[in-house]
Amino acid sequence: MIPRASVTGIAAVERFMATTKQKLGWGLGAVLVLAMFGSCINDDGPSTNSIAAPTTSALASPTTTSAVPIPVRKRVEWEGTVLDYDAAGSGAGLYIDVDGERTRVDISHVGAVTCGGYTASDSNRAVVRQRLAELAPIGTAVRVVRSMPLTPGGYVYIAGSADTTITATATEPTTTAESTAASTTESASATTTPTEKTSGSATTTGAPSTANTSTATEILLNEVLLAEGLGTLDMPGINLSVLSTTSLDQQLAAARQSNNAAPNSLRWPALFTAYQNAWDNRIGLQAQCRADDDTAMIKAEQKAELDRLRAGPDGVLYTSDDDRTTYKFDDNGNIYADTPTYSSSGGRGSGGGGGGGFCRSRWC
Repeated sequence: MIPRASVTGIAAVERFMATTKQKLGWGLGAVLVLAMFGSCINDDGPSTNSIAAPTTSALASPTTTSAVPIPVRKRVEWEGTVLDYDAAGSGAGLYIDVDGERTRVDISHVGAVTCGGYTASDSNRAVVRQRLAELAPIGTAVRVVRSMPLTPGGYVYIAGSADTTITATATEPTTTAESTAASTTESASATTTPTEKTSGSATTTGAPSTANTSTATEILLNEVLLAEGLGTLDMPGINLSVLSTTSLDQQLAAARQSNNAAPNSLRWPALFTAYQNAWDNRIGLQAQCRADDDTAMIKAEQKAELDRLRAGPDGVLYTSDDDRTTYKFDDNGNIYADTPTYSSSGGRGSGGGGGGGFCRSRWC
């Protein structure tokens, strides 16, 4: 027989166990409810505190992409084919096809020849346009080295390899007034024949160098036009006349300063050499420029002679001893005193160039 105290103790243990099981059941239920609630939250959206594992699609292997082409206007060089010509503006130019884009190219440092006056301007442009068509027919492959960024101007090479360059080895231009031989630069057309220079001309600028010219495999169109006397050197312009108020040394120093950066520094010396030779030898349209210059020189010398006569004994104009006689030159260069004459009826007429004239100059 079990003692009553033991029975009571057993009952207490059983009640404790039942209570513990009940509490455990409630606890497990609560855990399950919380787990289900959290699962619902995750289904609604990703947690800000979690990092999703990368999926297979996110780890796809990178693909190779082609380089974005540089816009035509931003390229240092253009390669294309000739579409048309332009000689109506301030200088010669071309239209070329660059990757399907019609692009105008200014032929750098080759300005329009304006010699001969206004009436000659149209014919001068026609000559340049015709020569462009002969040198670079429609469809000709060209390479353009741009003279500076974002400008249409450049150095135009006809055909040849893309890596051909000109070595800057030209002799410095001379500035002494001496006779020059009728030589041409290597890039000048073989059909161009220099015109014989006027004997004793004082406007020659020294023997030009034949270095620093276009190569046999690639022709620099800028240089050819200047060598053939079909353009005037510009950017900056160079005045080779003895009437220039700025010495050639000063002009060349300024030109070197403004063209001291590549690609201009590599090419400008050859362009000057070509231009100087065309001027000295009266080649192409430069023959008319030299004729205009000769006329200007004569007029300048005549004016100096007239001023000397008018200045009087003291040699200074606008003083009390000035000679008031009107002196003029006739068409043959003879100077005469333009004194009034009177007719038999007492009328007054012009003295003209006849009678009483005298020669006081080298034009006699």
